[in-house]
Amino acid sequence: MIVISNPYQWLLPTLVFAMLVIYFDWQSGLMALFLGATGAGIADSINTRFIKIHTDRIRPGKQYEEIRSLGTMNNGRKSFPSNHASNTMAFALGFGLIFPWAIWVMIPLSFLVGYSRVYCGAHFPLDVLVGWLHGAIWVLLTYTLISIF
Repeated sequence: MIVISNPYQWLLPTLVFAMLVIYFDWQSGLMALFLGATGAGIADSINTRFIKIHTDRIRPGKQYEEIRSLGTMNNGRKSFPSNHASNTMAFALGFGLIFPWAIWVMIPLSFLVGYSRVYCGAHFPLDVLVGWLHGAIWVLLTYTLISIF
């Protein structure tokens, strides 16, 4: 679960996947990458700069002695919402909207990353659920705006 929770472990496979999709269908691939990156960027910025500052929810591993934090990705103090969940869901949905077959691979991976964040003591389940929702909302808004124009 520590490996799954570490975003640096996912960087190379994600880049390879994106490059393959762009290679086979460059216009759709770039659109999917744009949707995922835009959704993740907006959600991550809002989470970090606004929501986490105003909610001040402490990570479970720092709040309860019974919960042991695993891994190095749990150093921050703020828990709500999960940026890992927002970012993985944004990319999963961004690619899934353009390539429906990708939903069957990327959404379960996003769920696995979210579960790992709870398992590693970095987040409460609600942090992850709200993170997934937040990432999905920004991708859907971006996709809707692009579809209108």
